[in-house]
Amino acid sequence: MPSQLNNETLRPPALPIDLLKREQDHLASEVPIHFQRPQEKNFLASERATTTILFGGLTEAHEELVVGAMRGLGYLVDRLPQPDFQDLTVGREFCNRGQCNPTYYTVGNLVHYLQKLKQHLSVEEIEKNYVFLTAGSCGPCRFGMYESEYRKAVIDAGFENFRIILFQQDGGVGQLDGDSQDGPGLDLNKDFVLGLLKSILIGDLINGTVNKIRPYEVESGATLLAKSRVISLLADTLQNKKSVLKSLRTAKAIFAAVECDYTQPKPMVKITGEFWASLTETQGNYFFKDWLVEEGAEVLMEPLTTWVEHLLYSREIVAQNHRGIVQEAAGIGENANPYTKELKLFALRRTLNTFYNLYRGAMGWKVSNTVNNRVLANLAHDYYNKHQGGGEAYMEVGSLVYMGKKKKAHLMVSVKPFGCLPSTASDGVQSKVMSDYPDILFLPLETSGDSEVNFKSRAQMVLFEAKQKAQEEMDRVIRENHIDLDEIKRFVKSNPQYRSGMYAFKNTQTGTGASFVLDMHKRIHTVSGKIRCRLDRLFACA
Repeated sequence: MPSQLNNETLRPPALPIDLLKREQDHLASEVPIHFQRPQEKNFLASERATTTILFGGLTEAHEELVVGAMRGLGYLVDRLPQPDFQDLTVGREFCNRGQCNPTYYTVGNLVHYLQKLKQHLSVEEIEKNYVFLTAGSCGPCRFGMYESEYRKAVIDAGFENFRIILFQQDGGVGQLDGDSQDGPGLDLNKDFVLGLLKSILIGDLINGTVNKIRPYEVESGATLLAKSRVISLLADTLQNKKSVLKSLRTAKAIFAAVECDYTQPKPMVKITGEFWASLTETQGNYFFKDWLVEEGAEVLMEPLTTWVEHLLYSREIVAQNHRGIVQEAAGIGENANPYTKELKLFALRRTLNTFYNLYRGAMGWKVSNTVNNRVLANLAHDYYNKHQGGGEAYMEVGSLVYMGKKKKAHLMVSVKPFGCLPSTASDGVQSKVMSDYPDILFLPLETSGDSEVNFKSRAQMVLFEAKQKAQEEMDRVIRENHIDLDEIKRFVKSNPQYRSGMYAFKNTQTGTGASFVLDMHKRIHTVSGKIRCRLDRLFACA
């Protein structure tokens, strides 16, 4: 039998005291080495007149409006071209492995653009006369690594001194420190912040209006033509500091000229998910919104304003949790009002929504109001703790519960990059939501950049079910209210105000078609409806 090993046998031999002493002295003599990001030349105020700020990653409307607002403040600004498959290839070449396809698309888009500039300018001229502005965050996923991927890619592509400006989600613009008497090139003053917020609010309203009109347009392409005119009008308004409300009323008239047929039963499809993948109108999600419209659906997008409200409400939740904390080290005295910060954040959120509705009213109330983030958080809380931050947090789950309770869409699609951690976590929770609301149609879709056929085939199968639900809803409304659809069509034909793209009516049903048919039926057969019809003729959309 082998002898049992005891602790003494297993203990390693002791090192000599003098050897340990020499090693300690050696370590103490070394200068501590800390990681530091490479020093980068700052973008300074004196360079504004000669340096162009590049940016991208939003919708066409948002980007054009941001360009107009920033040019009105004296900046040279250009938006990057729409990312395509070639940009994805370039991104995969210069990025690390394992990144999500928004990284590949956006990084590749920048590098590809710089490579094209290199055909006409030297590397030194590009590095001197261009900077790139992007969003940054310490995210729970690969989004937190975007900044380092941009820097790595431009260096590997041969633009070692190209400057990246980081616009932090939690406030401020992050630039690498540098000793200079000159001011920062990007000044976050009141005019800059207001211009950015106006661009976001107006961009959401333009996109929302297009999504409401385009599926029902009589002349194909008329809505996109009107959209182009409206974007140019409002970008010029922001650049030249004209009246926004007056320009929005002009935009309403432009959209009103688009003739529509609202008697068609089309499924309402809400798109949510990871920020970039769900928002983009590019190859990044295979032009998903355009494809849905071509397939006969009406698209309901999450406004960018909702995301801004989410950032504010997330901090409001933190302020709520700190109500009872007295922390002298942080400067909070015993007599401090624990509600002060919370009330300030609440006031900011309500002010933002007030301006959204002010602009929405100028545009004719066609677009619905944003959903209160407090409502979304409370609806989601039983499934997804609202105190859990990161990524889209409670918004995806809250949106699905809201859709199930309020019947706002026939189908909800969550679009995210392959392996997106926060959105995939939400998908796991959605299974419980769907068991509690069995009538909900929910489809999670992942994009990798090169799986378009699989992506759209999965969507098409569920879209067929959504179309059936929309048709069943229309049939039910016609049957229960004894509606003659031919009578409705004749009435609409003789009243052109109801064919206007900006005719606004209450969505009493999930689908626009069913709501419109019921609205017209009341205008034909009820006293109050006939009165409203006369008023509509008097104040016809124009």
